Amino acid sequence: MVGLLALLATACGSPEKPAATTCVEGLRTDCSPLYAPATYSTIFEKILHPTCAQGMGTCHTTDAGMGGLVFEDADDAYARLLGDADGRARVAAGDPACSLLVERLEAKDQQVRMPPGPTPLSEAARCDIVQWISEGAAR
Repeated sequence: MVGLLALLATACGSPEKPAATTCVEGLRTDCSPLYAPATYSTIFEKILHPTCAQGMGTCHTTDAGMGGLVFEDADDAYARLLGDADGRARVAAGDPACSLLVERLEAKDQQVRMPPGPTPLSEAARCDIVQWISEGAAR
């Protein structure tokens, strides 16, 4: 069991509370999204849930819950992203550059970037998230 937890921590990043957000410099909101308009429902159903809580992306399942985030229930995930469920906001509504979620998606360091590993989320998928946050991160 300890070996499995160590493997998950290595594959999915540290389960510890993330450091304070550092705003992403030069982040643009005039990008080309994968899905338009960028809505939370679309982002959850087509990006977060399938990428982070299914198949190889199991860091944010009920069993792992890395960083306190679980992307299996849209309402719970939204409350956690905005900090309503645990007081740890990962999204700063209206300010994608200073949102922890965007910082992790845009990180160059593979140990910090989400999803972990050599392949980041597509530029268009990241654009959806940036535009959604920029527009107020509405549910």
